Amino acid sequence: MAFACASAVSASSLSARSVNVVRARQPVRAPVRAVVAVRAEAAVVAAQKIRIRLKSFEVRHMAAACDKIIAAAKATEATVSGPVPLPTRRRIYCVLRSPHVNKDSREHFETRTHHRLIDVHQPTAQTIDALMGLELPAGVEIEVKL
Repeated sequence: MAFACASAVSASSLSARSVNVVRARQPVRAPVRAVVAVRAEAAVVAAQKIRIRLKSFEVRHMAAACDKIIAAAKATEATVSGPVPLPTRRRIYCVLRSPHVNKDSREHFETRTHHRLIDVHQPTAQTIDALMGLELPAGVEIEVKL
């Protein structure tokens, strides 16, 4: 009985390996022009809105970055929605006050990560150039999605 199970496993693994070999040998027949056309259409659709997500530990730095982004977008006649405040993530660290003794005596430290979301609707090439050339405060992480 055990011998039959072992042979069934090896037979299934052999058939899976042969299927992978057959799939690897099939030629790819997608024309290059069609792929480029699909990417160009996706870029046109995606360019209708730019979503900018900001993260920072300092609220003042984030507010300054939001103001600069909004001013640059409005200067190029794009419509802006935001900044939308997203939930703040609190990360709490618990640390022993002294090594070796006093296990019950602990300190708590926390970091707060503030998030904001800005949407730029109907951007133009000038809008994208203006956003790429901005000097933003240090400590602000920016994620841009087209």
